Amino acid sequence: MTEHLASLFGTAVGMLPTAPARALELFTEITSVDETACDAWVGRLRCGDTDRATLFRAWYSRNNFGQLAGAAEISMNSLNARIPIGGLYGDITYPVNSPLAITMAFAVREAAEGNFADAMEALDDAPAMGAEYLVSWIKAVIYGAAERWTDVIDEVRAASGWPDKFLGAAAGVAHGVAVTNLGLSTEAERRLTESNSSPAGEACAPAIAWYLAMARRSQGNEDAAIALLEWLQATHPSPKVSAALKDPSYRLATTTAEKIAARTDPWDPASVQADTSGREKLLADAQAELDRQIGLSRVKEQIEKYRAATQMAKVRAARGMKVAQQSKHMIFTGPPGTGKTTIARVVANILAGLGVIAEPKLVETSRKDFVAEYEGQSSVKTSRTIDRAVGGVLFIDEAYTLVQERDGRADPFGTEALDTLLARMENDRDRLVVIIAGYSADIDRLLETNDGLRSRFATRVEFDSYSAEDIVEIAKVIAEDNDSQLSEDAAKRVHDAATLLHDRLLNGKPALDIAGNGRYARQLVEAGEQSRDMRLARSLDIESLGVEQLSEISGEDMAAAIAAVHGRLNIGA
Repeated sequence: MTEHLASLFGTAVGMLPTAPARALELFTEITSVDETACDAWVGRLRCGDTDRATLFRAWYSRNNFGQLAGAAEISMNSLNARIPIGGLYGDITYPVNSPLAITMAFAVREAAEGNFADAMEALDDAPAMGAEYLVSWIKAVIYGAAERWTDVIDEVRAASGWPDKFLGAAAGVAHGVAVTNLGLSTEAERRLTESNSSPAGEACAPAIAWYLAMARRSQGNEDAAIALLEWLQATHPSPKVSAALKDPSYRLATTTAEKIAARTDPWDPASVQADTSGREKLLADAQAELDRQIGLSRVKEQIEKYRAATQMAKVRAARGMKVAQQSKHMIFTGPPGTGKTTIARVVANILAGLGVIAEPKLVETSRKDFVAEYEGQSSVKTSRTIDRAVGGVLFIDEAYTLVQERDGRADPFGTEALDTLLARMENDRDRLVVIIAGYSADIDRLLETNDGLRSRFATRVEFDSYSAEDIVEIAKVIAEDNDSQLSEDAAKRVHDAATLLHDRLLNGKPALDIAGNGRYARQLVEAGEQSRDMRLARSLDIESLGVEQLSEISGEDMAAAIAAVHGRLNIGA
């Protein structure tokens, strides 16, 4: 097999100068047979297949770099493959002559996608000696994409001593871009003007022109700024250039070293720690929402304890007292429709109100947001999902589905996702809270799949099924929110139906749980409103209907609603 693939590879390389399309077909044929054939993935990149998945596969198989070419007795340099590593600074490419080159390209691409932590992590296996300047350049690209301008400057500070004079010159452009974004227009003009005549001047011309125009405009040199903007519009048009030409007040949104240092998420420019003026409102909103919930007495008590413990830990830390390093991640167990997602939003408001997380953000997810279809991709997909939640709360509903065993076989993709989740829960514990939710027994099975999983959660909140009385009260609240009301007979029918489901078992679970508890109440109200509206629409004089008639759901309306909802849910009369 290796000899056959090596032969295909040699043929494909030979076709690159005259028949690149056919060469791409051959490289693709090789990767369809052997996904770890790094050299063939590089061949696809050389042929213009720059899809993100292609670059990922080349990087994922980088340890096999040169093996297929060696078997074909071909130098990888003969492919003349180059990859972009310029980021926002310019059209800069680098020859694919080593696994490091692939890693550099992968890191730059991930940064462009906003996956900054993944980009930095990819650089961890870069050679310790001889490649420091290349790693510094890539870090400068990553930091630039994340608008961490002070870090950009730190990475390129020693660029005058780099062995690659072209990259050293490009580093000067990066330095100029960084100081422009820091509002240092005089220094920006000096550095960018020097860079314009450097070896990297042509490759970085659009970036130099844009930032130099912004620096000169901020200095009041409008004619010089307009000249640069007109050149950009003629050679490299873009919406921002058009906007800057039309509006003389258009300025670069600059920042400061202090604001960058104040970010709660170092990769998110919007995460600069806000003042505390809105925190009291968040806490008040959280308490109001908690009080509004019907039933859930045990849940309310547990959330109050969680809030008190978190609040006092911050007070003790502020006083210099010892604080137990207890995990803030939580487990919510119980049947569907019992308010788990709502309480998760309450927790997000509480934590944001206490300043534990940057914002009251709740990212709702399930298995599809973590588990991919191919080996090695679940960790990437999981990290991207977690990145969306950093600074807030990640809520994983039906978390037990993350790892699914079929016919006694392990789930490698789910396990890969879970391992990545565990690592991020630990590494990002100061800026991320994870809540997993599901049936109690199912969650226990999930916890048993990984020795370290249970220890990550210090708080477990048990959600009980609603009682029939709770269902009636929930239905009344839902109806009132819709400017409707249940008649006494309608409320009694809801109670009787809920009691019947509460006491009946389906597949070993209360039928009320199968029906969705609170969601069941909502469905009854909505179906009752439909029945009422149908009844009223048949009235001979619709215009004479009063507010009470338009709002009341009668016993007959609710009877029809119960029959319809039970029929849809297949849970019996």
